[in-house]
Order: sequence, then C-alpha cells, then structure tokens
Amino acid sequence: MNKITFKIKLIIYSLALITSISSNANAGGYSTYLYSTSGLGNAYSGSTTGSHDVSDIFFNPAVTAGKDKGEIITSLSYLRLAIDPDNISSNFIAGKRDGSESRNIGTQKLVPALYFSSPINDKMAFNLAITSPFGLETKYNRNSPGRFRAIKSSISTLNLNPSLAYKLTDDLSFGAGLVAQYYTANLTKEAFTSQTTTGLATADGSDWGYGYNFGLKYDISKDLKVGLGYRSKIDYKLKGNVDVGNVDVNGPLKASKFKAKTTTPESMSLGVAYNVNPDLQIVADSTWTRWSRLKKLDIIAQNALLSNTSQFNWNDSYLNSIGANYALNKNNLLRTGLAYEKEAINNRNRELRVPSSDKYWISAGLNHKLGDGFEVDLAYVHQIYKTAKINIADYGVNGLEGSVTGKYKTSVDVISVALKKQF
Repeated sequence: MNKITFKIKLIIYSLALITSISSNANAGGYSTYLYSTSGLGNAYSGSTTGSHDVSDIFFNPAVTAGKDKGEIITSLSYLRLAIDPDNISSNFIAGKRDGSESRNIGTQKLVPALYFSSPINDKMAFNLAITSPFGLETKYNRNSPGRFRAIKSSISTLNLNPSLAYKLTDDLSFGAGLVAQYYTANLTKEAFTSQTTTGLATADGSDWGYGYNFGLKYDISKDLKVGLGYRSKIDYKLKGNVDVGNVDVNGPLKASKFKAKTTTPESMSLGVAYNVNPDLQIVADSTWTRWSRLKKLDIIAQNALLSNTSQFNWNDSYLNSIGANYALNKNNLLRTGLAYEKEAINNRNRELRVPSSDKYWISAGLNHKLGDGFEVDLAYVHQIYKTAKINIADYGVNGLEGSVTGKYKTSVDVISVALKKQF
C-alpha cells in the first residue's frame, strides 16, 4: 500500500468514526474542551506553541509551518459527567409544590477528533481539523420539580476546519483557516396545552454556520517560544419543529415550525513553552472565550403559543493552565497539567439546562513511540467543580414556570486515547 492510499483510507475511516458519534459535554459554557489527547495531558497548556503535535492547530494553525513531515491523528475521549442535584425545589401553578428530585443529570459520552497536516513545501503546510468544540447534554426526570423549565437539553456540533500555515521568517510563522460548523439542538420541557393540561414540549433544530481562525507562533530562542491563536464567533439561524404532547394517530397536541438565532462565541489563546533542559519543558496557556455574547435564546414559532425565550446573560470565561513535559527516555514522554477555569455562569445567571460552575483541572498523560512513525497518546483528566447554587426567582414568560432553588455537585472524569502516524 503506497503512502497516498494509506492516508486516504485512514482519513475516510476517521471521518466515519467522527460522524457516527455525537459530542455532548459541559465545560466553559457548553464548550466540550475535548479536542486533543496530548493537549488534555497538559490541561491544554502549551497548545498555542505546538508543544504537542498537529492537534495543536485547533488553537493555532501556525504551528505546522516549516515542518518536514506530515502527521495524521485520530483520537477518542470518554467523558463521564456526574451532576448531582441537591434539594431542587420549585413553586409553580399558584404556589403548588410537587415533583421529585433527580439524581445524576449528567451523561457518559465518546467524543472523537481527527487531525491531518502535510507540508506543501519547506515553508507552507496544509492542515485539516475535524472536531466537536461545543456540546451539552443534561437530562432530568420527567417529574422533576423544574420540569416546566427543563427536562432534556442536548446540543452537538461538527466542526470542519481546513487551514494553511506559512513560515514568514526563521522565527515567525502565521496560519489561517476557514471553519464550517454544523449545530444541532434538542430541548424538552413540560408545557401547558391548556389551563389544566400539560404535555412534553420538544424543539429540534439545526443549521450550518461559518467562521475563521488564525494564529502566530514566534520562537524567541531555541528554548523559548510563544503562540497566539484566535477563533471567530459563528452565527446560526436554527430551523426546525416544536411540538407539545405525545404523537398518536391524531398527531401531537400542538405543533409548529420554528426559527431561532444563536451564536457560538469567539475565543483567543496565548501561550508559552520553555525548555529547561533537553528532558524537561514547562508550558502555560490562557484562553478567553466571549460567552457574554449569549444573552438569550428566542424560539419563534409559527404557532405563537409554542414560542419561548430562555434567558442566559452569561459572562466571559477564562481557562488558565500550566504544565510540564518530561522525557523518560527516547520512546516515552510524561505530561502533566493543572488548570483553573472561571466559568461563564454564576449564581446570578445559572439555569437548569447548564448548571456549571468554576472548576479545577488535574491532568496527566503519556506519549509512547511505537516505531515506524506510529505513536500513541494516553491522557486522564479529573475536574473538581465548586458547588453551584441555583436561585431563579421569576415565574417565566408565561407566569407558570415557577421559581427554582437548589444546589448542584459536579465532577468530570475524562480518559482519552490517540493514535498518530508521521509520514
């Protein structure tokens, strides 16, 4: 099998894997942060400087400029998201309290990614990243106290990002790319079909959105380098259907087509990598994401009774990380990282669909060279969330959803594996 045939077959296999698995998570608003196995090993510190492999093009497409070898990476991350609601209660329907408390509204998911890079000449490289940068899934019991605000929330994305990297000088590289992202959402809650009867309201919508990314990498010296990466916002005009009630021979109780506008935010990352000696590298990164763009979500249905508004009013989020890479020998490299994430959501704007909070990351990873250009990466991440309080005092747009109070205790575990091949 020649190299071209091998690369084509590996790309086709990886694409099939990625499109067969949806991505849902809960971090940084509803960012997945499951882009790269090697990056996870350092809690993404050093990603803008190219300290890991070609998967760093997600943060900075400039990192592959001037490389004399191509690389392809397929990765798969297992996410265990445990969200434990504590004493969730709600007042609705003239002050009546009912419903039972849910346990673990989180999820377990497999999140894949594919990266490919190939040099065009000694200064330029072509890159392709296929990822799922935004995702969410939470699910309450059907009789949960907050069911008039949220039962199931599912968002998934598929991101296609070709880019070019160019070496401007011996020390400075630039990269830029285009982004096409497919966004799907499925949201359910209990809703009134009359003054006395209710049904399950379901909204399903999707759209393609388009944006761009770019980055710079500068080698201050042979041991010290810095990187900067930017990803643009992407706007969507979701279209789909909303209905209330279980479908039977007569169809749903109420149904309508709807439109909704939403945006995934821009982000900027700045990082540094320093080689202390031939075996030890210290890395750090900081990522800002403009979640303050997300003020609300208006679902405008043809049937006005099925229209709905969800208020968010989120803040910008920040992920600050530091890590180290240590070469045990010529075939094995250890990674570790610590991070603190300032969440977009706080006690003033927390909703049932995304009950996230500030968190700490602890990560570790291993890179092992298998020979013949093959390598394998392993990573483990544990996230410790601060206890999240929820206190929604208003009674919703229809005056019937009620207030909601309570607490959430959340933890996340991620196990990630990647296979890469240089050519």
